[in-house]
Amino acid sequence: MDRSNYVSPPPRRIGAQAVLLHPTEDQVMVLRMRERRCGWLPGGHCAPNESAIVAVERIVRLQLGIAVPFGGVDLAVVDYSPASREPEAREGYNFVFVRRLSAEHAGLARPQEAAGPDLLGYDWVNVAELENVCLPYHVRRVTRAVEAACEAGSTAGRFLAQGLVA
Repeated sequence: MDRSNYVSPPPRRIGAQAVLLHPTEDQVMVLRMRERRCGWLPGGHCAPNESAIVAVERIVRLQLGIAVPFGGVDLAVVDYSPASREPEAREGYNFVFVRRLSAEHAGLARPQEAAGPDLLGYDWVNVAELENVCLPYHVRRVTRAVEAACEAGSTAGRFLAQGLVA
């Protein structure tokens, strides 16, 4: 048996993203980034030996200055992305957590200097209007994550490939 993938595994990106819902409206927080032509979810890469839950909490705090507690029940979908032709776009998995913010957290959320100069701000966007501000695979990812989070106890469709049920 070839054990090379165990000894020297191929590089993969592991991401943790947050679909943050408005406290009272059916809206999603979408970040505005300097170098991106579309809206982005709060989140980013997991550090080595860091769980997706710890990563999403860390990154939301870093980007928005709020300590949002996430748990396993908040994991809505895992979305697989194959490598693309762009050298920085490696194969990877995105763990997508859905959490409705409290009014306090929503009021305190602000782009943080520690997140870097690329984070310009955020907008609240209706799920039905995400296609106007996000890339198609982000729209699919967010839509599926919100659907999965609303289906109490359901695990159907929680593994995706580029936002599509695998």
